[in-house]
Amino acid sequence: IGHAATLWKLRTLQEAGHKIQILLGDFTTRIGDPTGRSKTRPVIAEKGIEKNARRIRAQVLKILHPQKNLLEIRRNSEWYGTMKVGDFLKVLSLVTHARLIERDMFKERIRKGEEIYVHELLYPVLQGYDSHMLESDCTVVGSDQLFNESMGRFIQEKFKESPQAIVTLKILPGLDGGEKMSKSAGNYIALKDAPRDKFGKAMSLSDNLILDYLMMYTDVSLGDIEKWKEKVLTGGNPMQAKLFFAEALVRRYHGSSTARKEREYFLSLFSKKEIPDSVPTLSLPAGEYDALTLVVKAGASSKSEARQLIGQKAVRIAGKILSSPHESVSIQPGSIIRIGKKR
Repeated sequence: IGHAATLWKLRTLQEAGHKIQILLGDFTTRIGDPTGRSKTRPVIAEKGIEKNARRIRAQVLKILHPQKNLLEIRRNSEWYGTMKVGDFLKVLSLVTHARLIERDMFKERIRKGEEIYVHELLYPVLQGYDSHMLESDCTVVGSDQLFNESMGRFIQEKFKESPQAIVTLKILPGLDGGEKMSKSAGNYIALKDAPRDKFGKAMSLSDNLILDYLMMYTDVSLGDIEKWKEKVLTGGNPMQAKLFFAEALVRRYHGSSTARKEREYFLSLFSKKEIPDSVPTLSLPAGEYDALTLVVKAGASSKSEARQLIGQKAVRIAGKILSSPHESVSIQPGSIIRIGKKR
């Protein structure tokens, strides 16, 4: 839903009659955007790039109107795949080394004495040249892309074109309040998540992020957000605000009826005392775990206590009782782990 925030803004522009261009960076992906990276990105194989392109296209079409007069999906291999070296050097001659190393993350690497590879320096130039090739007049991006898109304005001006306007959206921390949403951190809500998973993950959101998430990831009006802001900041129950957010999020992607059903389902779990009013969130890399390791990670004080709890049939995961410390467990986002009656 973090990446989707830009798509919803673009959809608003579509509904005002504007044509949107989505650019798949299938060529520049071979380099990898160094934004926020202290180390060079690994090279992605051609098959991986193509697979990612298909997935991104599918997600784009979940939100944007597909009509030809409103949407065009392009790839930058259209121009970079056939560009001659001489033409490429002409593009590079437009930009100075001093301008490139103004970038914060490059400055940081220089300060730390870390390497910056030439292909990483070139990435902002390539992304900037994309804006020229697309004849972009406005771009909507996350705030971490401001330098790259400013390079687009700079290159457009070099070609005597009107520079694009840049709209940046705030990048929020993940559900746990830590780093931004990412698969590796397990702190995100995916577009492909089922409605129940979206609702459950939304209810695990850190209380201090509720208002920001309402603003960035739902279509709730500013007036309603201000009302909730007043309630939350004056000591109101954050769970009610979180329920409001979770329902609004599911409604945006799956409709009002489904959102109401998921709210009712979630509340029924509380009324049955199946889960407590406040559930700590545990973020783990996806994959298989043996029961013993998982119970220790979930809060058992030691492996011996974990064995004892499992032996007493006191541990449930997604409603299933664990029977052996060596049992293999595949966890899913939003799963509830219960240890005893109260944990």
